[in-house]
Amino acid sequence: MADSRRLRQRRVTYADERENLLSSGRNVEDVSDSSNRRQRKAKRSVATEAQEESDVTDSYLRINSMMKQELERVSAVSDSINNDGSMLRDAKHDQEDMTGVVKGARGTLWVMRAQEMRETVVLWCAVVFFYASALYVLWTRVKIPFLLS
Repeated sequence: MADSRRLRQRRVTYADERENLLSSGRNVEDVSDSSNRRQRKAKRSVATEAQEESDVTDSYLRINSMMKQELERVSAVSDSINNDGSMLRDAKHDQEDMTGVVKGARGTLWVMRAQEMRETVVLWCAVVFFYASALYVLWTRVKIPFLLS
């Protein structure tokens, strides 16, 4: 980059010198002023050029640092996505495995409900049989008058 700037500066300097040599309307004082201006311009341009090179270098370093940070961030996000994906796959696999367990649990619950209904029926039959037996004993042994009908 610096070489291309120097070439442009030389071209400008050569163009200025050529203009000075070919201009016939200028006097010696104008020529010395232009050479002084050229020297000041060259000094300024060297300082400016050094400053620009420093700015470009700093900018490059900042961009390089930002790119590294962004690359690390993207890498972390990618790792996070991969971890989440594997966690979801594991959860899906576990859920698929649980499908058989859930079906088995539903079947077991249905069997337990049916057994509970049978036990309820047996309990009420036992209660009815107990009261019937007690009533029979009272009717045959005690001879309660209101039961003699």
